[in-house]
Amino acid sequence: MPSLAPKHLVRAADADLLDTFLVSAIATVVIIRIFLEATGYPQLGGGGLHIAHVLWGGLGMLAAIVLLLLYLSPTTRLIAALVGGAGFGAFVDELGKFVTSDNDYFFKPTAAILYAVFVVLFLATRELRRFRALSPEECLVNSVEIAERLASGTLTAGDRDRALQLLARADQAHPLVAPLRASFLAAGLAPPSFRRLRWMGSAGARTYAAIVSSRWFRRILAAIFIIAGVAFVLTAVATVALLGGSFFGVLDAQVALDEETSGGPIASVIQAIAGFVAGVLIVRGVFVLRHSRVRAYRAFELAILVDLLLAQPFAFLDVGFGAAVDVLIDLALLATLRYLQAQERKLLVANAAI
Repeated sequence: MPSLAPKHLVRAADADLLDTFLVSAIATVVIIRIFLEATGYPQLGGGGLHIAHVLWGGLGMLAAIVLLLLYLSPTTRLIAALVGGAGFGAFVDELGKFVTSDNDYFFKPTAAILYAVFVVLFLATRELRRFRALSPEECLVNSVEIAERLASGTLTAGDRDRALQLLARADQAHPLVAPLRASFLAAGLAPPSFRRLRWMGSAGARTYAAIVSSRWFRRILAAIFIIAGVAFVLTAVATVALLGGSFFGVLDAQVALDEETSGGPIASVIQAIAGFVAGVLIVRGVFVLRHSRVRAYRAFELAILVDLLLAQPFAFLDVGFGAAVDVLIDLALLATLRYLQAQERKLLVANAAI
């Protein structure tokens, strides 16, 4: 009988909880900053004592670890991801105190550091999930994990479908595959947990899909990027004029150029390159929009990714957490563009099948 012992670390098929962890952490940082600003930065404690929220962050991460070590259930993993993410967010929010000699919570580069940490974590976990498909061995191990819900009577229709898909990609000669498939097909199904929340989520998804898929919304989105493209062209012309004026010794141009590079030469150069690349991608997308919406949406998506990964870290370094508004707008546009691309691809497949 083949051994189930893997020759490498086995990846989880359902790794979306990593995204839940990061979203919970980011939301916690934002909520803490808003709450402290609104309440005048109160201190918990007295008599010379101050219970910093870094301690609550450690408690949240401890609670998540204990939950994962004590219980075996999908609900526990979800709660652990939420609680652990919130704990991590509360923990790293106090970063400024621990990288400065005067324990400065308001250390402005903290926002840029946190932004970089979350971006690196997201990209690293995404790469770990996507750099190669699950092996037949990993598919089998994941289906065995789902089989735990057979014994507890908590197997849902979604669990069964996912397990059958995994078993279809496993080694069919393995002696566990056939009995597992038979067990999943014969199993009674439990009602999905958090039914009301799932219904609300699906209703929200349907509403979002109806809005995003409408013709007027696509026109509004196209108008946004057309305006952005025009703004880029005007900015590029102004920048060239500024550089030319500075080169020929025009005082006002030199002063304006010094103000533009006040964040430091390296940061200014990187931001300028990011802005130029994003602008070129937007203009390209605008030109191909009439002929191919898929290519246009892809160009717009790349422009947003360039802004998120190259320009926004330096914006956080310059203005602190105020740059979060631009990031939220970019993320909303990114999610919309990815949905529209998926819809366009489905439309192309449907047209090809006719």
